[in-house]
Amino acid sequence: MRPESGSAIGVELWLPAAGWNGRFLATGNGGGGGRLSLGNPMMQNLKRGFAVANSDLGTAPNVLTTMGQPARWRDFGHRANHEMTRAARRFIKAFYGRLPQYSYFMGCSTGGQQALVNAQLYPADYDGILVGAPAQDRTHIHMSFVWNWNALVETPGSRLSNAKLDLVHNAIIKACGRGKDGGAPGDTYLTDPRGCRFEDADVPRCTAGDQENCLTDAQFLALHKVYGGAVNPRSGERIYAPVAIGSEAAPPGLGAQQLGTWPLTQFYAFYWVFGRDTFEPASFDFDRDVDRVDGELAGILNANSTDLAPFRRHGGKILWYHGLSDPVIPFDTSIDYYERAVRANGGDLAAVQDYMRLFLVPGMAHCVRGPGAWNIGQDVAPGTETSVDRDALVALVQWVEKGRVPAQLTGTRFEKDDVRKPIVAQRPLCPYPAFPYYSGGDPALANSFRCKVRTRGTAHASAARYLN
Repeated sequence: MRPESGSAIGVELWLPAAGWNGRFLATGNGGGGGRLSLGNPMMQNLKRGFAVANSDLGTAPNVLTTMGQPARWRDFGHRANHEMTRAARRFIKAFYGRLPQYSYFMGCSTGGQQALVNAQLYPADYDGILVGAPAQDRTHIHMSFVWNWNALVETPGSRLSNAKLDLVHNAIIKACGRGKDGGAPGDTYLTDPRGCRFEDADVPRCTAGDQENCLTDAQFLALHKVYGGAVNPRSGERIYAPVAIGSEAAPPGLGAQQLGTWPLTQFYAFYWVFGRDTFEPASFDFDRDVDRVDGELAGILNANSTDLAPFRRHGGKILWYHGLSDPVIPFDTSIDYYERAVRANGGDLAAVQDYMRLFLVPGMAHCVRGPGAWNIGQDVAPGTETSVDRDALVALVQWVEKGRVPAQLTGTRFEKDDVRKPIVAQRPLCPYPAFPYYSGGDPALANSFRCKVRTRGTAHASAARYLN
């Protein structure tokens, strides 16, 4: 599809030849797009009777080929999925003789950004949206990647091996976990990381004779900067939330953010503005350059608006999840958006929960995996195809079509993260501001926990000027 000269949006739409359930499901992409994502959830949900579609976001063959092509930036930022949905509805009507009765969207990371931008700009496209770990503050999350790169790579002697990241992680769990945060005593992850600080962790400092099982001064200062997060050095205003404490060893983790491939895959927004051959992370000015990037890209990439009134009037519902061990997109950003939505509704939490519910998942890394009970239907386990408890998409459908409010989900961890293998742990997932709280018994069983409301808010909210 070419909604504008220079656009080149690739889409695939799959239609069940028989057994269509009357629903359309648009699926999100990841990273910078550039290719169709044709595995799960498309395949699984085609088998469940949905008409399903996916877009390459207009950045094929990859986002690095879009230099100097602002039409493709607009497609990536907000237009590709809307055009996909318009076309899909026409094809569906032509094939089945009727439009879908309900339309849904599901996506995580960049897919989560797509989900929110659709709710904000195209509120009639979908009846229900499943949002995962959204990159809705697109320009600033990439600035945080530059911040971390400069701390961990550009600073001499600051790189951290996986073994040292494990050392840091274990010290953090010892200081803040083991039941202190509401989780079970044997957890290897944090159930509520908000009260934990890097300064609380007793990480050994290196001496002249030991450089392995400890942090050097350079490494300690680098982590201090990473856990502090990107700020404007002149005004002290927060640009973006820091890496979530307790996520440092989760995949892809801080280890991946130190690899030479990271700039190529994550710095494309700066290549667009400054040029691929001239942009240098170490030279990025976190005052003036932030404003320059935002001036050119925030309006087409970011989805920070909390004005969801048109989507609400359409009857839309948003089921939102975010891993508390996500090392790529900090969970603080989801809490911050949710709290801003509450303030935009006059402080009425119940009014927001009526159409949007946020589930924070202990031990979930970026969208999938991690040490916790993270599976909520990303890979549908056999026998759970209609499970309103264990499958977030089914829960969303029931909410939209039957008015069944998702009061709780169940996260599942399978042996080796394979849904064909036995379950090794389950845990209730609670709508924010509630978190799971261990009440005794076998920590592998969901009924050993209950949902308990904890303190609202986050300590790492972005400054208002950077929510553009």
